[in-house]
Formats: sequence, C-alpha cells, structure tokens
Amino acid sequence: MTEKKLLNPILVERLTELTRRGMTKSDMARIAGITPQSVNGWFKKGAMSKESALAVADAAGVSVPWLLGEDVGEKDGLKPDEQRLLELYRQLPEEEQQNMLRIFAIRLKELDELYEKYMKGRIRSQGD
Repeated sequence: MTEKKLLNPILVERLTELTRRGMTKSDMARIAGITPQSVNGWFKKGAMSKESALAVADAAGVSVPWLLGEDVGEKDGLKPDEQRLLELYRQLPEEEQQNMLRIFAIRLKELDELYEKYMKGRIRSQGD
C-alpha cells in the first residue's frame, strides 16, 4: 500500500497546534461553515480553502501565512494589536512584566466568572 503525500504537511502541524491550544475540529468546522468531515480532510490531505483558512486563522488569533505554514517571523504571526502589546510589554522592567501577566490572569478569571454567572442565569430563565 502506498502512502499518500500531504500537499502541505506544515498546515497539518499548525492545525494540530490549534487543537492543542483548545480549538476542536468541531469548532473549526463551525467557524469555517463546513462539515466536520471536511475538516478531517484538511488533516488527511494537508489542504484547505482560502475562505476556511481566513476564518480559522481569525478565530484562532493567528495569521493566515502562519496557519498555511509559511516561514514567518515572530511579528508576522501576530495581529497588529498583539504586536503593539508585545512591544509595550518588552519595554517594561521584568518585575512589571510579571505584574502585567498577573493582571491579565485576574481579568480573564473575572470574565470567566461573569460569563459563567450570566449563562447560569440565562439557562434558569429559559427553563421558566
């Protein structure tokens, strides 16, 4: 039996990286507006449409060139806001960098708790 060669093996690596970051294949299908079987095809063939690449990259917060496996520099893989944030972060003394990381973690936790509280209230009111 001959082994089929992937069109873009780096694309498969990048898609796998997104799954490690928490984006499921079902998420990818929903985001791209396609079937889960089509997403499985991306992993098997190493190819995806431009429209799907744009949608998935945007949702994942990565650049399309990075997703498609192009050799991109650190800044090329970031959105403009992320580049600016990184530039500002790197200008801070190390102790302040750690403080900013703590602040971001605290804010994310607050948002998670708010979301959970909101969703519980929403589910309860729908059951009425």
